[in-house]
Amino acid sequence: MASDPVTAPFELPLPDGGALRGCTLAGAEPGYLYLHGLGSVRTGTKSESLLAHALGRGRAFLRYDQRGHGESTGRLGDVTIGELIDDLTRVLAHTGPRRVVGSSLGGLVAAFAAARRPDLVPALCLIAPALGFLRNLPQRLDAEGRLWTSEGISFVVAERVLADARTLDETRLPERLSMPTLIVHGSDDPVVPAVVGQRLFAAIPHPRKQLWLVPAGDHRLADVADRIWPRFDALLPD
Repeated sequence: MASDPVTAPFELPLPDGGALRGCTLAGAEPGYLYLHGLGSVRTGTKSESLLAHALGRGRAFLRYDQRGHGESTGRLGDVTIGELIDDLTRVLAHTGPRRVVGSSLGGLVAAFAAARRPDLVPALCLIAPALGFLRNLPQRLDAEGRLWTSEGISFVVAERVLADARTLDETRLPERLSMPTLIVHGSDDPVVPAVVGQRLFAAIPHPRKQLWLVPAGDHRLADVADRIWPRFDALLPD
């Protein structure tokens, strides 16, 4: 996956000898960091839209393939959610504070990382965040122990992934989000019901928060991407 003409390659070594790979854009800080969903990769309509927004505002930007996806190392189904949270925390420690945008599973990972290191996340944007995924993970597997994504990708989920999921507490996660937060959810999301985003929003204690429930919106929300970033910026003015 080649970098586009305006970004430079990004690579961050991991303790296990692997690496996270993506692309980065220099600019004013704190810049934006985009985190994709399960079975996806760093490129796509939403990340391209955020890159264009960052360019227009002269802000730094970073997107990377989560471990087990795209050009980063690891195998989908073997990598735990806890490891993905560790990875994002490691990236933020490397870059410094960033305005983090997470989509679907990326939103879940981003929320946990923000709760762990609020000093590195001055603002958080969660697009159809996959809360409930951890609790329901065993029930999502088919008879062969495979998980199917909304994109039609399937993979066997290792026991270590299931064991890790049991250690992560989603119930107290909202109260730990101590930064301005935008939640964007489609009213007709067939993957993560809109009520998930609504409950998350209600439980976040920070006064600077916003819920945008997109009428007739689906899970990906790619068609409204350009309208998300101004709302996000408004939570944390320059």
